[in-house]
Amino acid sequence: MKKISTLGLILSLYTICSTAQVMPARDWLIDPKGYKAIVTEQGKDITISNGLLSRSFRITPNVICSDYRNLVNGEQLLRAVKPEARLTINGKDYAVGGAMGQPQQAYLLPAWLSGLQAIPSGFRYTGHRVTDLRPYLPWRARRWCSNPALPAGKTLTFSYVATASALKGITVAVHYDVLDGMPLLAKWLEITNGSGQTIKLNQVVHEILATPEEESAVVGSVHQMRPPHGLYIESNYAFNNAMKASLSDQTTHWKADTAYTSQVNYNLQTPCLLEVYPKVPVGIKLAPGAVYQSIRTYELLLDGYDRERNGLAQRRMYRTIAPWTTENPLFMHLISTDPKKVKAIIDQCAQTGYEGVIPALAAD
Repeated sequence: MKKISTLGLILSLYTICSTAQVMPARDWLIDPKGYKAIVTEQGKDITISNGLLSRSFRITPNVICSDYRNLVNGEQLLRAVKPEARLTINGKDYAVGGAMGQPQQAYLLPAWLSGLQAIPSGFRYTGHRVTDLRPYLPWRARRWCSNPALPAGKTLTFSYVATASALKGITVAVHYDVLDGMPLLAKWLEITNGSGQTIKLNQVVHEILATPEEESAVVGSVHQMRPPHGLYIESNYAFNNAMKASLSDQTTHWKADTAYTSQVNYNLQTPCLLEVYPKVPVGIKLAPGAVYQSIRTYELLLDGYDRERNGLAQRRMYRTIAPWTTENPLFMHLISTDPKKVKAIIDQCAQTGYEGVIPALAAD
């Protein structure tokens, strides 16, 4: 098994140290003001950041995520280049962005980027645009709530066209939303079928990240080792009413990366590859001219292992992306279907200030 050379490790550590950034002066959980999302462009490199996180891309030979960093604690979340998404269309996989040719999968040196090659038969970058973040629900507060504001920030969108002749006319837009005031990035994509024929969209993997491992062991499987702690993943495709995010999650998949041959695990089973996609495949027919919008995934960057602090960060995330949850209306559970009792309960709620009645299991 190939191991990391001493020189390679020194170069990796030097790169990490030489690119280290100044930590934020204020704790965003106490004072989030001033952490505004911006997009900067310098030649072939584009970075979206808000002072708490940054995600950088090289746009040649295709869109390559070259850096993903937690600016609160300096943690690098990227280990290797992978496609920005993967689509399964008519039973065949196609990469969206990404590149191949990285000589070592344990770390990524900036000097390697110019030597990478585009993945053949995938989707090729054609342009990008920057817009203000547009909340996906036009909500407006109608009663008291602790957060009456919709989230704000910037959206960086990369556009792609298919290079395979069988997919001619199909385009993809991959969106990266960075919110103001917190280390949170949302990612989602849109597929437009301009091919003139119906296609079968089997599956959409809209996030692929090769991350540094959380822990190393010479033996053990993906499910026996902890995945990286610094990324908290949630999507708007979660259900089960488990009252626990990890049990309701339907989209987060931590996998092994067999291309990472210098890892400590003999069987290359370290959980260090994140893929986000629905467990039940998309499996739809996309008609000519139709547009498919993927689920939306939120990536909250955690800066430590303190349970209470991480809980506060998660709660801030919910209050920010779904401010309607902070209206917190007072409601009563209705456990009767008797019309007289229903009317009486509604009258009682009106008299005592309750704002809603929720049907529950009938007791009579």
